[in-house]
Parts: sequence; C-alpha cells; structure tokens
Amino acid sequence: MLYEQMLSAMDFKKLNCAFMVENLKTGEKAAYNEKVVVPSASLIKIPIMMEVFKQVKEGKLSLKQRITVENDVKVPFSILNLLESGSSYTLKDIITLMIIQSDNTAANILIDLAGMDNVNDYIKSLKIKDTTLQRKMMDSLARKEGRENKTTASDMVKFFEIIYRGEKSGEPYSIMMKDILINQLDNSVMRLDVPDETTIAHKTGDLDGISHDVGIVYLPNVDYIFCGLTWNAVTNNFARKTIGRISRIAYDYFISLQ
Repeated sequence: MLYEQMLSAMDFKKLNCAFMVENLKTGEKAAYNEKVVVPSASLIKIPIMMEVFKQVKEGKLSLKQRITVENDVKVPFSILNLLESGSSYTLKDIITLMIIQSDNTAANILIDLAGMDNVNDYIKSLKIKDTTLQRKMMDSLARKEGRENKTTASDMVKFFEIIYRGEKSGEPYSIMMKDILINQLDNSVMRLDVPDETTIAHKTGDLDGISHDVGIVYLPNVDYIFCGLTWNAVTNNFARKTIGRISRIAYDYFISLQ
C-alpha cells in the first residue's frame, strides 16, 4: 500500500525519481528505482563525514584540532566563503558546517584531510558498491570530464542505517553524527509537509534539476529511514515539493501503525 501511494504521487512527465523507505523496527521496505545510479549532489557528504569520524576513532584526527581557512580553499555556496579568511575552526565545526549548511568549502577541506581514496575505501568496506566520490565540490572541470559523485537510494539508506545502529563508528561517534544531522537547516524537502515537532536526522542535496533528501525519522513507537532522489526535474522547486509529498505519505503510513 505504501509503495503504491508514493508512486501515485509522482508526475513522471516532470521528473525522474527513486525512493526507499525502511522500517527500522521490522525491516519492512518500500522502494522504487532504488538501485538506479544518479549524481549524488551533496549526499556524498554523508560518507565523507563517516570516514572523518572513523579516523577520529582511530586517533588519526581529533575533533578539537583547529583548521585555518584561507582564501585559496574557498569555493561558492559556502558560509566559510563569506567569513573572514585566516579564521580557525575545530574539526567538529567544519563537519557541522558541511552537514547542516551543506558548506562546500568545509567539504573540500575534509576531503583533503581524510583523503579521497580513504573515503572510497571506507565505502567499499561497507560493501556499498554504487556510491563513489570522484571530485571535490564545485569542481566544474571534473564534471565536464565526466568525474561525477554518484549514489543510489539503497546505498543512502544503508549509510543511514549504519549511523542509526552505531555500526563501524561506535556509539559516541554515531550519536554525534545523528545530533549533527538533526540540526540540519534545510527543511525545504522531506520535512516540507511533516509536522514541525517531528525529529528528523537528515541531509539534502541539490544540483540543477536534481533534489535529494534522506534521513531518519523518529516517531514514538517506530523509527524509519526515508530517501527520495529526483533528477531531470522541470524545476528544483517541483522536485522538492514532490519529495515533500511522498515523505508525508510515508509519515502518515507510519503514524497509522502507532
């Protein structure tokens, strides 16, 4: 029933889509196009965060170490790009900015710090095959050369399930990641039609004609993961509203189980 309701809310003349919903209590799933590989947009920042926390756990990095941000690392669509150069921030601050503001400068700093190959090796270690980090944020030359960051709905659900269950990173760090995701500032997608008081740990991603959102929704008696990916959309606003609509359908379904 959930699958049919979500599918009926799509206008396939105006966008392509994939979705996946997983009940974290029972394992029940509803999915469509969940294995289709698409540009990840800023969802790629999830495995970047996970690898950084892995290196913190291993003692290679410290959340308290300070990072100085100079002009030469700044890129567009970044709060750090608007702030004074030469200022320093803790590693945890940089991670937080990358997630809650989707800060591209912060993401590039973390890619350099953690290592692009290490991020991809970490993804492979999770037996996730279709998500790859191939370029930094705002690297237009890499995009022209065909080096695009990619993912699938099923991969993103797997990342969030690992964070939810505290696998790989360990309890203190999984809690930190969830807390950062809960403070996400972009509420224009999967949160659009969901009651404000609902706790959601999520991450959005946007490129031209592409809008994504994936997150953990916490309800009194059940938690679930929702992932909505859209591409080739007539407008990003239409894509966001579509994800908002199917997110509300999933929310209503799980509320009915309470």
